[in-house]
Amino acid sequence: MIESNIKQKFDKKPLTLDEQVGLLKSRGLIVESEDELKYYLKNLSYYHLSIYFKHYQKDNQFYKGIKFEDVLRIYVFDNKSRFLLLELLERIEKSFKCRMAYALSTEENNSHWYLEEKFFGKKEDHLKIIYFITDEVDKSRELSIQHYKETYSEPTLPPIWTALEILSFGQCVYICKSLKKEFRNKISRSFGEDEQFITSWLLCSSLLRNHCAHYSRLWSRELTYTPKMGHNLYGKYFNKGNKRLYNYLVVLQILLNEINPTSSWLEKLKEYINEYKINVRQMGFPDDWETNLSAIITNK
Repeated sequence: MIESNIKQKFDKKPLTLDEQVGLLKSRGLIVESEDELKYYLKNLSYYHLSIYFKHYQKDNQFYKGIKFEDVLRIYVFDNKSRFLLLELLERIEKSFKCRMAYALSTEENNSHWYLEEKFFGKKEDHLKIIYFITDEVDKSRELSIQHYKETYSEPTLPPIWTALEILSFGQCVYICKSLKKEFRNKISRSFGEDEQFITSWLLCSSLLRNHCAHYSRLWSRELTYTPKMGHNLYGKYFNKGNKRLYNYLVVLQILLNEINPTSSWLEKLKEYINEYKINVRQMGFPDDWETNLSAIITNK
């Protein structure tokens, strides 16, 4: 039987800046300033920009009339959007960490509740959590961690509010997801929501934060995780069946409704969309997206 999926040996040679420019021009890209194109190829890389090039190509050939400026416009919009969203996601992450630490440590009168298996649904999840917290504490050079090590003999790990400060957003969401439902709800109620929604929406936020922090494309990207949308108040604002950025923005607006309802991020996003002439449907936006995102705040 013949193997149908035989892997190839990678044999592409690295190209100089001049060769990269020549390749793009040979594929039909209109380049009005080679110096400008070389600047971006040198500082962003051909590989990174190729993610945007492909949306203007078919079989590696650019559509007729496509200029480098057309690609650059989308890239700059994407870049500015990432920085805008990172600021929002930082607010959400900080608030979530604070609420998770406060809700259980005060209600359970336990500064180290994460050390106890009884709070978690599965033993293997709890062991994984202890492992990565121990690893982060061992690696940390934060003053708060060093102070704890130098001052206290036991427990060997710091209290939850100190531990959460050195964990990633994703690790904190994993801890929350791994808790028994009654404890997830204690955290979620601080947001005024049921745990099934908050857990899903926080996971969306952590995934989006990773995309933003690693300079991944947001424009026209299909996101693998779908947020929970069947909310009795906010469900109508989602664009169901769509896996692009818009539904994650609905999630951010819902969370900001509790954390920072006066945020002006939406106005800034509108400015970017208009300035760079963005087709918002490529990000999963419905026709009434402005009304929807604005109404989330007033619908509280």
